[in-house]
Amino acid sequence: MVVIKKNKLTKDFHEYLLAATYSIMSVLMAHPSVPPPAGKLALGNEGNDMRNNLKRLGIPTPFLISITADTIVEEYVGGGNLYKAFADEEHKKNIICSLAFQAGSLTGKLHKAGYVFTDNKSQNYLVNTDNSIVRTDLGFIHKTNSVFAQSMDIASFLASVIDFEQSQYETIEKGFHDGYTSVLGRNFPYLYILLRNILSLGFASNQSAMLQNMAKGLNTKK
Repeated sequence: MVVIKKNKLTKDFHEYLLAATYSIMSVLMAHPSVPPPAGKLALGNEGNDMRNNLKRLGIPTPFLISITADTIVEEYVGGGNLYKAFADEEHKKNIICSLAFQAGSLTGKLHKAGYVFTDNKSQNYLVNTDNSIVRTDLGFIHKTNSVFAQSMDIASFLASVIDFEQSQYETIEKGFHDGYTSVLGRNFPYLYILLRNILSLGFASNQSAMLQNMAKGLNTKK
């Protein structure tokens, strides 16, 4: 089985809009940062060169079958995306924590190599049937050690799961944090909380849970 991703006619526009918004936000937060790639550069990131680079860093991706200007064909990953796995009531707490730990570890490996995902939401991770995960949607990866860019990776992941009930969110956040620090030996970059709260306004479907998780959060200071 395969997954076929068709590029929409408005895709390039949305990519350039994201890049512009990203740059403006970084300036407003006093951390001017190079924007993520867009257009042909973003499409190029989906190719085998990037996938091979990520493999060398210990970041698995789905096998690429073919890529053209408007279509990407990848292998099918049977467990669905990570957000759905987190929402699966059959998954016990230790499995949820393990999945989040893996996502944090992969993010840490990329940051350690001097790169960022930019769009690091949980839906961009896919789960194999053995509960190992792979990273898909690679278009916005770029090289930077910017505090803003690294914070955006943490924030976009946590914002994408902030509408889970508080105990579930805390399990995910702690697992992600532990995976990240296991690679880098340091805490999340400090802008992540502010960026998480901003991004959450666009992600969350459960506003009540979002507000509770924003208010409490996880004390990750050592």
